[in-house]
Amino acid sequence: MTFRHAVLINFKADADESYRTKVAQSVNGLPEAIPEVRAVACGTDAGVTAGSSDFAIIVDLDSVGDYASYERHQAHLDLVDLIRQGVESRTVVDFEF
Repeated sequence: MTFRHAVLINFKADADESYRTKVAQSVNGLPEAIPEVRAVACGTDAGVTAGSSDFAIIVDLDSVGDYASYERHQAHLDLVDLIRQGVESRTVVDFEF
């Protein structure tokens, strides 16, 4: 079983490319920083579907318990702080598969 944490983000109008790159770099660094993280994926919307979010973050873990550890880890807290600086809105869904 895998536990997936998915976040969809809409950036503020003034969130520049360097900020967006920093968010992606922070996400991609999570597996090295947090042992419970099995895999991550993130990226900018391809622009194919109208009304889509600007950016997606996917974090895969083994269990809900591992998510609890991930959520409290300083690397995750740092990412949350970074995201709050330039995000207009976000949507989160967590599920097992």
